[in-house]
Amino acid sequence: MRKVIVFGVDGLTMPLLKRYVGQGALPNIARMFQQGAAAELLPFISAWGDVNWVTFLAGQSPGTSWRGQSLPPDNQATHNLLAAMQQAGKKAALVHFPESIKADGDHFSFAPYWGRGKPWPGEIFKPMGHTTRLPAQGEARPQSLGWPPRGSLAYHNKGAWQALVKTAEGYQLTLNGGHGDSRTLLLRIEAGQAQLRLGSETVTLPRQAWSPWLSLAALDIAGSVRFYLGRCDAENEDVELLQSQVTRAYALSEHPHLARQLLEKGPFFSKWVAKAAANGDYLSATWQEGDEQSQWLVDSALTLTQRENYALWATVHRLVDESHHNCLGQCDPDSPFYQAQDAEQHDAVMRKCYQILDTSIGRLMNEMDDETVLMLASDHGAVPNRYMCDIYRYLEKQQLAVLDEQGLPDMARTPLYLKDERGGLEIFVNLKGREASGVVEVADIDDVCARALQALANWQVNDQGQVRNAVSIALRKEDAAGIGFWGECAGDIIFAYNTGFVWGVSQSGEDICPVSEPGANHGPQKPTAETAMGSNYGVLLAFGRGIRQGYYHDRQQRGPYRMVDPAATIAHLLGISGSDLDGRVMREMLDASC
Repeated sequence: MRKVIVFGVDGLTMPLLKRYVGQGALPNIARMFQQGAAAELLPFISAWGDVNWVTFLAGQSPGTSWRGQSLPPDNQATHNLLAAMQQAGKKAALVHFPESIKADGDHFSFAPYWGRGKPWPGEIFKPMGHTTRLPAQGEARPQSLGWPPRGSLAYHNKGAWQALVKTAEGYQLTLNGGHGDSRTLLLRIEAGQAQLRLGSETVTLPRQAWSPWLSLAALDIAGSVRFYLGRCDAENEDVELLQSQVTRAYALSEHPHLARQLLEKGPFFSKWVAKAAANGDYLSATWQEGDEQSQWLVDSALTLTQRENYALWATVHRLVDESHHNCLGQCDPDSPFYQAQDAEQHDAVMRKCYQILDTSIGRLMNEMDDETVLMLASDHGAVPNRYMCDIYRYLEKQQLAVLDEQGLPDMARTPLYLKDERGGLEIFVNLKGREASGVVEVADIDDVCARALQALANWQVNDQGQVRNAVSIALRKEDAAGIGFWGECAGDIIFAYNTGFVWGVSQSGEDICPVSEPGANHGPQKPTAETAMGSNYGVLLAFGRGIRQGYYHDRQQRGPYRMVDPAATIAHLLGISGSDLDGRVMREMLDASC
């Protein structure tokens, strides 16, 4: 039976892949280049994961396939790839894939990526850092970058820090969750060793390493936890440890038998504690968690495709993307924060994350059968940030928005607004008869949209003596079919920021200003954004039977593939109809036998 494994990697970018392959750091991915085919993929607006992973797997442009973050459309109604597979009697397994596409019917879903603001049902306790040095761990930022406004998406903080509370017996360490669950444990430091009380048992924690997974059954919690002891100097009140995420096994899938089979390899965790950044204290802990999650995903891919007859398996791993957000802004020469003497330490963090990926890809290539095609794919890349843009403050200055005390649209008065779930690049007219509290007359919609387009075209900043536009493209919905937008879910205006411009909120009130710290992003910027080391294009490397060997699709000469093309190619490889898909089969990447 023909099968396809899609090992999705959030943010994987071709310039860095080529860079690290050229350095000899990625032997398995080098083999994919040599014995398989490779191409870049043009993302849709906005160039972030939710839009582009959904279009990648659905095989349909966002006007059809994407309703918004965590809002999956009906597969059968849209006739997407999953519906075509269902009709052909072939099963797909989505493991930690965005929940904005739904694996229903005979398909299998495990721990879909949770993109909502409210707590994830699969999480019992959040990953946390526990410290006696709490004031040193947190500081207020002059800006918050991300969407929705006042988010922290751009910083990729993986966990929070909280205080270890000293008592006469030792330190109290509290496990906290989003559903009201909490458990307090006792940590004692004796003779330079850290001992943790779990029910009636005492566990000695290793230094600078993760402990084994520890059952919480004695605390009436159906889950396991582990700890990474970073500091253990009780005399100087310098104690610090990381605590893993604790997940609720029965909430991870509606298919308990298969879920139990996957969990035999160990607990599943969706995120790690410390971020992948050169200035972090616990990079080794992050790399170990990122590697273990990646290997867990490899095990699930092999189990479901090689033994359980799933024709398609797909996931998204996020360690690489996190390293871009935290490191690319310090080692890309196009970044305003680039310092040649410091660049290598940040480059090394990204390289290590790519090497962790390379190890996983090597296992898949070596252990999958001859009927399987492996696709290493990404949804976008990244480029360094230069300027922060607050769209609401700018629209307010142009008298196109009315904001409340929180700086958000006052829906009883504002002409324009944006929806949190749509990614921050679609502007909606607050239209009477359509919106619940609409204020704009239907007869005035053309005038309001024209004013908005003119305002976006004139949003500018002086960049070292050169005037630069904040916005690279802006279209009315009726003009946006060529970029994949139509239908009732799409905004009245679709736009994208220019290279280096990122959405956010400044505490000092500017609508546009330089970013206050180094970083890299993708979502708000035009899909074609490129810099010295970065690119917003996604990637696709394919390996296995029927894949052309040693082929590289040069988008400069032949034009880029689009994010919907892989699904059409998957349908072709599986021998099913792709007649309702928007993409084209990537025939240049296939050999004559396919």
